[in-house]
Amino acid sequence: MQRLTDILFWTGQLGHLPVHLSPTINDKYIMLNGVSGNFCLHFAESADESNVYFSQSWSSNTKSFVVINKENIRLFNWYKNSEEKIPFNSVRDNLYKFYQYLIATGQKSEKDVVPFVIDIFRQFRIYTAETANPVEALNLLFVLLASLEDENVTNLNAEKWGISEFKIPEGFNAYIDRFKQGTSNLSPNLNLILRHSAGVLFQEAQKEVLFFNTQRDLFGTFSGQIITRELLYSSIHYTPSYLARSIVENALRLIDIANLSKIKILDPACGSAEFLIEILKQLKEKNYLGNIHIVGYDNSETAFSTSNFLLTYEKRMVWQDRLSFSIEKVEDSLTKQWDDDYDLILMNPPFISWEQLDRPDKKDAVREVLGNHFKGRPNQASAFFFKAITHLAPSGILGCVMPTSIFGADYYQKLRQEVESIFSFQLIGKLGNFVFEDALTDISIVIGKKIIDHSTPTLIWTRNEKGIVYDALRELRKMQYSNESTISRIDFSIFQPTQFPIIPDTWKPVSFKEHIFIRNLKVHIAGEKLFTVNDIFDVQQGIRTGNNDVFKISLEEYQNLPTEEKKYFRPVTENDSISNGALEIMNYVWYPYNKNGLMIKTEDEFRDNAPHFFERLFAYKKSLASRARKGEETWWQLSEHRAWQRIAKLKLISTEFGNSASFAIDLRGNSVVERGYAWQPKKKLIKEDYYFYLAVFSSPLFDKLLSIYSKELAGGKWYDLGKKNTKYIPIPNVHTEDIKKSSNYNKMVELGKRLSEGDSYVKAIINDIISVYYPTDSM
Repeated sequence: MQRLTDILFWTGQLGHLPVHLSPTINDKYIMLNGVSGNFCLHFAESADESNVYFSQSWSSNTKSFVVINKENIRLFNWYKNSEEKIPFNSVRDNLYKFYQYLIATGQKSEKDVVPFVIDIFRQFRIYTAETANPVEALNLLFVLLASLEDENVTNLNAEKWGISEFKIPEGFNAYIDRFKQGTSNLSPNLNLILRHSAGVLFQEAQKEVLFFNTQRDLFGTFSGQIITRELLYSSIHYTPSYLARSIVENALRLIDIANLSKIKILDPACGSAEFLIEILKQLKEKNYLGNIHIVGYDNSETAFSTSNFLLTYEKRMVWQDRLSFSIEKVEDSLTKQWDDDYDLILMNPPFISWEQLDRPDKKDAVREVLGNHFKGRPNQASAFFFKAITHLAPSGILGCVMPTSIFGADYYQKLRQEVESIFSFQLIGKLGNFVFEDALTDISIVIGKKIIDHSTPTLIWTRNEKGIVYDALRELRKMQYSNESTISRIDFSIFQPTQFPIIPDTWKPVSFKEHIFIRNLKVHIAGEKLFTVNDIFDVQQGIRTGNNDVFKISLEEYQNLPTEEKKYFRPVTENDSISNGALEIMNYVWYPYNKNGLMIKTEDEFRDNAPHFFERLFAYKKSLASRARKGEETWWQLSEHRAWQRIAKLKLISTEFGNSASFAIDLRGNSVVERGYAWQPKKKLIKEDYYFYLAVFSSPLFDKLLSIYSKELAGGKWYDLGKKNTKYIPIPNVHTEDIKKSSNYNKMVELGKRLSEGDSYVKAIINDIISVYYPTDSM
């Protein structure tokens, strides 16, 4: 009994964040988890009427209210319209089973408060039929909510509610009556709706505003249909409430609020104020007694209106004069002059790729913020990330969502180096592609402070599957309450590594098992039992034709060429040419080069020496001459012919992107690699050595090494095989006597030969042989 009446027991056991249902009620809580599993909890000597619990849980966007008193445990569920009595011991001794029951009886429904309110809001959208500036309907939603407190909406005090001018339509009272009746006569509670349901509610409203279909139907009315998103707004990613909650919670762990008389907070892409309302809620839970100043920017007028409405309510009902805020609509937050003294910056910045920055001034803003700390084409989010760090107060805290590409992409390497010199990571989480609704953006979270303390961050790694992230964040909370240091499961890991970065030149989080494996690999490298790919190979990029449809021909077309023209073509290796160690030539490529360079110097020579192909190519002269670094004098040449390919020689090759099935040996050496790589040895290899390495790179173990060291592409199990992404992979060195004289060497050579002959079944036994070179935990 004692433990069940302790809120910390529930948190420690289930990993929920307890928040008072209302700041003025001490014995009622909402237990917040993730997408599902939230419930209300009441420690009470005597229970309220069931309709009170029903109304409060419905307004809080939950289904269940658990009531604990001295005599029993009672479970109220408004959706089932039921009250159950459950023995204390059954819950105490089977808490997780009880929680699973709450989840099973707490699934989302169309009767929930959010879809109920949104359905009314859709009617406002149909009424206003706005397109360019759709804020009138949103203002009507604010008025609807305000009607729970102020009866006379016609004379509503707009300033009191933070609402811009509005016009009450005819028949609006009917909507108010419908709203106040609620679902199944459950009375809505304004304080609970805005405190616990606002995040989801207003994000759904924002979607309605953005994707509303204004086309009229056959009857001349507006359809009210939501346009299918299909990545139409690929940069608009609403922060799920559970993610904002965890970011805020862990950011606050780094702040000594007891010694702060004032805290200054910024969200430069505030949207519907998800982060800002969450931080106020958690500061209240921590009984923060100081003053708060909030600054928010957004380029959406609906976001601006929503944030003003919510923060005005918070100020009036909870914080009063201790809260001040400034929400500003701006075209681009990056061009805005930020203050340099923010104690806390929280944000989910726009994830807009360089290509999607459709105006030169937006690209200029990114360049100005990043300075010389980038190359290539950075995502706009990287500029928000760097600007946030530079505008923190000394020891200020940043908590943000960001594209995972910033962790490892080459063009962010200078940015990562600069950040490491001024910022200390405290928590890094790789969360994958299933966090944002309707978007497969690979995201991560970063929480840290603008001070160098040389500590290593806590890492969260999640398997890239739907539904795992909020379980991992709940387990993080449980770990923190119990002071545990490590959790390692098949679908996620949470731990503090011995050093960070784990992989050189990246911030890439890995699983705990991979961390141990990497640590042991480093021991093997230090003892020269293993070497890196970069020690042994120079991974060189294949040709770029500039127009594959023109310069590449099929095997049949090659065979039909005049004999005198065939010398200007070479077999080409491409993605379809390689399969599990075997090489099959399917196409040829125009390659008028020999060891001395270009064989055809002029257009006239081209016409005279290769008239058949000249006729084909001449039709494309204009487009070929317009390629970069090409012109009228060189239009028939390849964009990049790669001088190292002029001389035919034995080589180990791979596709550009792939895995252990993407390597082969060109035994004749006369092929040209296109959109792939040649793995050229830095020290001479004999033919058997090539077979040895073909077996190494074709092993299932090499897939594991790729997953750790290389960049995984969308879809999974597919990696960048280029030099920069493979150079740190540890492999055996055949130049050491221990390798060459071992019986395993001969076995690997034999397996490589069989692979090159098309026997892919031997892949299954390679790991048994190769394991002798790697740490014992490699398999």
